[in-house]
This record gives sequence, C-alpha cells and structure tokens, in this order.
Amino acid sequence: MSHEIRTPLYGVIGMTDLALETQLTPEQREYLETVKMSGDSLLGVINDILDFSKIEVGKIDLEAVDFNLCDCLETTLKSLALRAHEKGLELLCEVAPEVPEMVRGDSSRLRQIVINLVGNAIKFANQGEVALKVESDAPEGEELLLRFTIADTGIGIPREKQESIFEPFTQADASTTRKFGGTGLGLTISSRLVGMMGGKIWLESEVGRGSEFHFTARFGVAHTKTGAAEGIRPTENLSGVKVLVVDDNRTNRKILEGMLKRWEMKVTSVEGGEEALEELSAARGARKPYGLILTDMHMPKMDGFALVERIRQRPELSTGTIMMLTSAGHRGDAARCEELGVSAYLLKPIRQSELREAVSRVLGTKEQEGAIPLITRYSLQGSQELSASLRILLAEDNLVNQRLAARLLEKRSHTVVVAGNGREALKAFENEDFDLLLMDLQMPEMDGFEATVAIRKKEKDRGNHLPIVALTAHAMKGDREKCLAGGMDGYLTKPIRPQELDELLEIYVAPRKGAANEAEGILSKN
Repeated sequence: MSHEIRTPLYGVIGMTDLALETQLTPEQREYLETVKMSGDSLLGVINDILDFSKIEVGKIDLEAVDFNLCDCLETTLKSLALRAHEKGLELLCEVAPEVPEMVRGDSSRLRQIVINLVGNAIKFANQGEVALKVESDAPEGEELLLRFTIADTGIGIPREKQESIFEPFTQADASTTRKFGGTGLGLTISSRLVGMMGGKIWLESEVGRGSEFHFTARFGVAHTKTGAAEGIRPTENLSGVKVLVVDDNRTNRKILEGMLKRWEMKVTSVEGGEEALEELSAARGARKPYGLILTDMHMPKMDGFALVERIRQRPELSTGTIMMLTSAGHRGDAARCEELGVSAYLLKPIRQSELREAVSRVLGTKEQEGAIPLITRYSLQGSQELSASLRILLAEDNLVNQRLAARLLEKRSHTVVVAGNGREALKAFENEDFDLLLMDLQMPEMDGFEATVAIRKKEKDRGNHLPIVALTAHAMKGDREKCLAGGMDGYLTKPIRPQELDELLEIYVAPRKGAANEAEGILSKN
C-alpha cells in the first residue's frame, strides 16, 4: 500500500518542481508554489501515518552499519537550511571533540529523528537560532551512548502540556495544527525510534523562552576506522595559521573555533566589526598579523561587507585572506565579494569538510599571482562536475516517473536511456555502456532485484562493474538490506529531490576508487 499511495504524489511534486524551473508569470509561479507546498504537506502527513503504523505493528527494524556521524548530521541540517533561513534563523551544529567520527547504527532513522526535532524547532521559532549539539559518554565495551540536544528560541511549551507532547496526535495547542499543519505524530515517531535505539527523550521548555529537546541513543563502535575521518586531518598549510573569527552569534563562534582548532590553527574570535578592526591593528602592531579572517555577513552595527571595506581602506590590515559566511545569500553578493577581494563566499550551515577544503584552498592560493576565482559552494563540488556528462540507464515502468527523472537528468547535461522494465534494462546493458543505472524495484516482467542479479552475473564475464542505485517509493522494512545483498550499490527513495540527485551524480561524474563506499551515506536515505 505504501507504493500505491506515494507514487502518484511523487509525480505531482516532481512535475511541479520541474514546472517551477521554467519561465513563468508571477501569478503562475504563485499557484505552482502553492501546489508544491500543499503536496509536500500531504506527503509529510502520509509518511507520518505510514511510519507510525509500521512502528505500532513492529515492522521497523534498525540497521547496524558503519556511517560518518558528523557527515550524516551536517547533511541533514543542510536539507533544512532553506526553511530556517527563510525565517531568518541561524541553524547550528556542534559535535563535541570526544564524539567518534564513525559509529555503527541506523543512520536513516537517526536522520529521521533529527529532521522531526529540528524541523519542529524551525516551525515554532521566528527569530534567533536552532542549534543541534552532540556529546558522548564513555564507551561501554562495544557500545557508545550519545546525547543529542536541539535548542531553539521559539514560543516554548506550557509545563502542563509537556508530559503529553510525545503522545500520538498531540500538539501543545489545538490552534497549532491550523497554523502550522502536521499530524502531531512527528514527536511520537521520534520517541518510539529513540526507544528502539536504546535511549530516552525528554523536554525542557519555558513559554516565551524556547525549548530544548534532548535524546540519547546507543550506537556500536564502528568496524571502519578510516574514511571520512581522514578528511579533517590537519595539513601543512593549516597548522599554526592565525585565524580571526568575526560573528555576533556566540554559538556560531564556538563551533567555528572548534573546527579550526582541530586543524591546529590558532584562533581568536570577536563579536563584531569594530572589535575585529581593533584586534587586527593590535596583531599588526605586535608583528603577528592574522593569515585568515573568517567573517559572518549579517551582523548588527557593521556587517561583513562594511568590515571588509574598512579593512581594504587600511593596507596594513589587508595582508590576511578573507572568507565570508552567510546564512542567507542574495543576488549580487558573490559579485560584491569579488570586487572587495574576498577569497571565499559560503552558505551556512557549513560542513566541516567544506570549511576545511575552502580554508585549505584559499591559503594554498595566497602566493599565486593574478586574480584568484572566488570559492563558493559550487566550486567546492569540483570542476569535474561542471564538465563531465554521464550516460545513465533509467529503469522505471511508471510513465510520469520516467519523464520526471529523465528531465531532471537531462537538465544536468546527462544522457538518459529509458527502460520500461527489468528485462529492457538488461537488454540495454548488454548492448550499450553506461556510467550509472537508476533501478526502480517494482516493475512488470522482471523487477529491479531480478534485473540486478542478472546484470551482476553477466559482469563476471565482462570484468566490469556498473553502479546500480535503487530508486523506489517503496520504503519498507528490509528493502535496503535486500538491495545491498542483491548487488546494488545504494538506495535512494522517491520523490527525487534535486539536491539529493546532485549529491548522487557528483559521486559518479568521474570514476573514483571506492566510490560505492563514499556513496553509502548519501544513498541510504529513506
């Protein structure tokens, strides 16, 4: 029933996304944005009801696989960033140094809990920040107990309502559903999942002063000791570099300090432009200038652009490289950064790996002559993504989904061959070479599982390996394990979101050693 309910709705949402990328009148755009918002809301209600039903009858089992915890959380917050920034909220993530980079558990269910709690915080906060913090207790043999806190500056929850907030179909106020939508199941689902993960969930809140949701969860010690953790080791051009962090948000300063200090950089932080100018002058006078200035754009009294202009007016302060961070980018900001000689312009929340690569790049290009191109989130994705084109085989029997997926891929300059079922996909594989196969699971004549087994058998004779990613609306218990056991490389749940599609394609734009392992964190979302 999950497949039959979700598939038509995915077609509506996906085609609306495509329509919004075309030339529209303001009135047409308003109508289509309303359709998309309503479709997303309906999908959220359906997902909540189906998930709650599965939990109630015991049809959800937790996975036990190694995954990069920090990457999982940062990717999850990235998916919520637009919603937060539209309300002017800072979205922050702080992972304590003692928390292991790699853990063993169910990343998709952790992601679901975080989306529910952070999404809820964003919904009820109109100013300030939403912050996720992760801490760790000492390992207990082969187990880790992690503590997660989601704090917001929202409306708060009355004490008399707090005890029942995790019960099904419960919200703090009857008017909440009318104003904000939803089923009231999100917190219930999170509570049940936390219990399944060996933890507990609780709430601290005061009306008018915001809320803090806390939960604990048990994870295994990862069998994999390397991987993404290698991405935060200090490098030659980072260790010992003096960095000045300028940000009016205290939590954000603390997070940035923590990241930079992990790379053995010498960090000082201040809360505004005037303090930054004083610190730069003092450092210059002591003949210990800063090599890097990392400034927020939106600050009271003196914003990031005004600060950079003041620095440029004083040549003796302009020796350091400048990077700009913003939680809400606007048209023309990047061009202004280039005019002012800013080396990098990045959107928050910024992932550790993104920040490290950007810092490494700007410091590595400091000695180069001539103009250096502005580093943005797009350039960090690698030049290969901009020039390479993939040949992709799409196996999908639903005509609407065929058209939707093919158009999304073609708009990204990839070549798409469509197969209507597993048998057609197998025939295309035999006759042509492809870089990637997106495989629906439920198809007539030969389903995705059968087609994958047949392809893997033929590959033994050919000596090659075609990456196969399951593409399905059928997100039920055991599907992911069955996909991986059946020879697939990953699992992506519909509807196809452009951001998740871009992350997927980035992995396969050029052949990379170990791409399947690198992909697992992105592809296992369900």
